[in-house]
Amino acid sequence: MTDTPTNDRVPHPEIKLEDVRESIDGNNCQGRGGETASSRGYNAELLAHAVLGNSGIFLRASLDPWVDTVTRPVEEFWYKIEVKSCVDRYEKRNGEQGRYGSFKLWKSHHDQLVQTIEEDFNESIYFFVVYTVEDGTEKEVGKLIAPVETVDDILDNWFVQDHVTMGPSKSRQISWRLLLKRLNVSRDQFESTDIVDLTET
Repeated sequence: MTDTPTNDRVPHPEIKLEDVRESIDGNNCQGRGGETASSRGYNAELLAHAVLGNSGIFLRASLDPWVDTVTRPVEEFWYKIEVKSCVDRYEKRNGEQGRYGSFKLWKSHHDQLVQTIEEDFNESIYFFVVYTVEDGTEKEVGKLIAPVETVDDILDNWFVQDHVTMGPSKSRQISWRLLLKRLNVSRDQFESTDIVDLTET
């Protein structure tokens, strides 16, 4: 991937999902829903904090169930971050490639993030990361950050689904390819840039 110029809002764009495996907390499901979540999902949360935090360390810091981590890239504000990860393509039982991977968003969490937009010194964002799996190890395909209100504008058709801790809840599953299309981000841009930053567009 090409280098992305470092800016104050994204201090460490060069850190990749595969880098998290080498950290102390890498591949270790911790926190809410640990018994059902994958280690790659938690690695993505650690990644978001490292990429968007000044220190560049792998950490999860959040008190709210609808926020995966919180960072402070600049003095003026905090990022409240909801992290979503998915594989680039699912694999069929016969080893062939299946449909494109998708992100699952829960409406109750999404609505809480939308409500926090007006809070002083806070910015609610989504951190999306797509990975492929090679020999059982994840390798980042690309990552993107976008304001919650930008993502809110492209979502539709919420469906009720049972959740292990929340019970029946509305969710929206969207393939990463459709997400990019609706955000007007090309696949080439997504895959060749360290991080696509839509927070200043």
